Amino acid sequence: MRTYCTLLAAGLTICFSACRRDAPVSPAPPTGPVTQAEVNTWISDSLHHFYLWNQQLPAKPDTGLTPLNFFLSMRHAADPFSVLYNPDDASTLQTSLYTNFGIDISVIDFPASPSGVIAVVKLVTPNTFVATKFSRGSYISRINNTPVTAANAAQLVAQVLQNKTGSFTPATFSNGVLTEETAVQLDFGYPKDKPIYTATLSSASKKIGYLYYNSFNDNYNTDLVNIFRNYISTGITDLILDLRYNTGGSIAAAALLSALITDGINESSTFIQLSGNNIQGSYKMSFGETMAVPESGVAIKFADISNARLRLSRVYILTSHQTISAAELTVNNLKPYTKVIQIGAATYGKDKGAVIVRDQRNPKRIVWVMQPITYLLSNASGQGGYTGGLTPDYTVDEMSKQPLAELGDPADPLIAKAIALITGNGRATTSENLVATYFQAPAIANEVIIPHKK
Repeated sequence: MRTYCTLLAAGLTICFSACRRDAPVSPAPPTGPVTQAEVNTWISDSLHHFYLWNQQLPAKPDTGLTPLNFFLSMRHAADPFSVLYNPDDASTLQTSLYTNFGIDISVIDFPASPSGVIAVVKLVTPNTFVATKFSRGSYISRINNTPVTAANAAQLVAQVLQNKTGSFTPATFSNGVLTEETAVQLDFGYPKDKPIYTATLSSASKKIGYLYYNSFNDNYNTDLVNIFRNYISTGITDLILDLRYNTGGSIAAAALLSALITDGINESSTFIQLSGNNIQGSYKMSFGETMAVPESGVAIKFADISNARLRLSRVYILTSHQTISAAELTVNNLKPYTKVIQIGAATYGKDKGAVIVRDQRNPKRIVWVMQPITYLLSNASGQGGYTGGLTPDYTVDEMSKQPLAELGDPADPLIAKAIALITGNGRATTSENLVATYFQAPAIANEVIIPHKK
């Protein structure tokens, strides 16, 4: 009998066994150096237990492969999301421009550029070196001294990520002339960014709360509650929730945010429905149950947020193709309880959640960490299956107005559309004139991490 312990998102530890029927006793735990075969066996056992597609795993996988290649050979063709990584080996960790350099870009049509396109900075992590050189709306004409084109943008970004270094050439546009400046060498690292920003946008008859939320991080749950308490004390009547760059995170934070927004729920109301494999089964989790299992920090009880709940009958949510995972879950799972007006672009299309699998034995033998897709996700009404993304009610391209306005600025096209709808000045059309976007820098598609049901 081989027994492995796995740590799941709520800090729960369970053990599962791969047994031979004729094995009378469990063998002694393995000793000595950890072999590739031992790691690959752990990978295979874990996938057979948790993986959504466990009944379609290869019958005879190539156990001679390195652990990462073995894992990839086992991963289902329809699954680009499950990951395996070694926390002590940076080469196995996912990278992105924003995660590792503190900057994110898109490439758009720009006739003044010799190549006909230009890179536009969408996000910059504050208080970093890159923030001294770029801001939201800055233009970049070259990457690694190569002019950015529609054809090479993705390859140039991939090169920067692979090399963990690279240069961006800033450019300014004035009076119809594009002027290049001195190239900026990027510093690789893990810059930290607070994921929450809030503002109040007032009109003659409305007081609108604007909440930019970039990551479902339980370390900011208390901040989130305090923001909503302030919304109530200042008389906020409507809410614009900006999830356009939110790539997911904690399901507990998603449930908390949803409970703070919507009316007509209680602690026992269903927040999420999960459908797993023949071993994991299917079940529901209420708002209270989901909030009780944060990935980090202390759980916030449903009863403790009663004086912070806006109890809105509608919410305006801004989305893009970088709205992924737990962010999409929030959009979809609010719908049974409040009217969601979605503005922007279709979301990424990730309607699945994972568990975290680690070796918790003492001493630990397996250093790898796995996040296999384990569940299909749906809301309280059973609505899921949004693999093509969640389609907005109003399609608006934030790049349609240059230079980009700061986040929270009423001049931003997505925010402007939401304000027009809230104040009754919204146009009847459901589509704006779009600027062609050739390339969008890939974001890390964070998992919806699901606590294991006991």
